[in-house]
Amino acid sequence: MRRLPWFAALLAAILVGPAQADGIRHALSATSTAVVEIAPDGTVVMRAANVRLVPYALFDGLHQLPRLATVTSDVRRRTDAEGDDPASTVSVTIDDLSAAAPRRLAAFSDPGSEGVLLGERYFDTRQPGCCAGPTLHSVRVLETGRLLYRATGDDAAGSAAWAEVPNARPPLIRWAAYDGRVDEAARKRGVIGTLAYGSVDATLSRLELRAIGKAAKVDDLNLGLSHEARLLWVDAASQKAGYPASAGSADNPATIWSLDGVAAPEKVGGFVLRLLDPDGHVLATIPVASDRLAAAGVKPAPGFALAPLAP
Repeated sequence: MRRLPWFAALLAAILVGPAQADGIRHALSATSTAVVEIAPDGTVVMRAANVRLVPYALFDGLHQLPRLATVTSDVRRRTDAEGDDPASTVSVTIDDLSAAAPRRLAAFSDPGSEGVLLGERYFDTRQPGCCAGPTLHSVRVLETGRLLYRATGDDAAGSAAWAEVPNARPPLIRWAAYDGRVDEAARKRGVIGTLAYGSVDATLSRLELRAIGKAAKVDDLNLGLSHEARLLWVDAASQKAGYPASAGSADNPATIWSLDGVAAPEKVGGFVLRLLDPDGHVLATIPVASDRLAAAGVKPAPGFALAPLAP
């Protein structure tokens, strides 16, 4: 093995040593503001910009990478209206703190009044529903700001499911999400909501869920599923090994053991996504094939149909 001459090694130690010994220190602060106005008719109009600093470390497989999320909730309310003003937003910046000067990695903003980090990789902005409406979730990748999905639902991160391929290099993470936002024209066609499936880089496929038949109660189905639709991954190898069907979570995805060691995305398949109503009844069983929701193999419950949409 070739070694550095002792003088060169000593010089390197002198140059590097103090920086390593002193380390890097960031002292950061932020300011929150509030404005309250009283209109002539007595209406109170409030606007609060609350800034929250959230330092965290992202493990990349070799190193702990220091990060700072600056979360600004710009929330607007008034006493003559129910709930938060839809113009409320949550804005986020992500900075890399591994060097002496912070380096901006991402910046994004979504409608909502609150937001939380999901582990160290994702961020969920939440827009609480008004007048019995569901909460809308906008979930993004922290490092890039890329929007993964928008979903409705009362659970953390909305009605969603997360899965991973064990022992894949690089990691293969997949998500599925249910969105119950439906406009009036679509509702007249029986549309209840949409299902999306994707990776951290792209939405790979989408399906439209419809109620069919003259007795279909579209509005009731839409409202119930918007709040409490459930998604589960069903994988024969995982269940045989004793693992129950699971939705997983952003920081603890369900493991699809039938794909152990698979590295090629196009080989992701052989398991299914199951959609359940709030009472636990299965509405549709959707196979995953070639890393897509396979519309041709869907098994819907009586009274339901699914059709593919553009991703």
